[in-house]
Amino acid sequence: MSEISEKVKAVIARDLKLADWVITSDTTLSKLGADSLDAIGLIMAIERELGCCLPQHAFSGIENKDGEWTFGAFAGAIEKSISPVQPGSLSG
Repeated sequence: MSEISEKVKAVIARDLKLADWVITSDTTLSKLGADSLDAIGLIMAIERELGCCLPQHAFSGIENKDGEWTFGAFAGAIEKSISPVQPGSLSG
């Protein structure tokens, strides 16, 4: 698990008052007891923890077949959103 994913996991565990070992890649946020308002709060807490601003579109299309967010998809979307741009990847 990446450093960012570990931080995201720690924020979720802290804010939802859970042991971090219950959070796995396939665990849905709803199984952790988080509703859509909790998800917004988690995103804001993660932004504060990581010192970043996450775009809303980062979370579009990360739902599983049941329409829920898994921790793995959630953390992956965050990681993808804040990963640095690689040199030469931008044109002109």
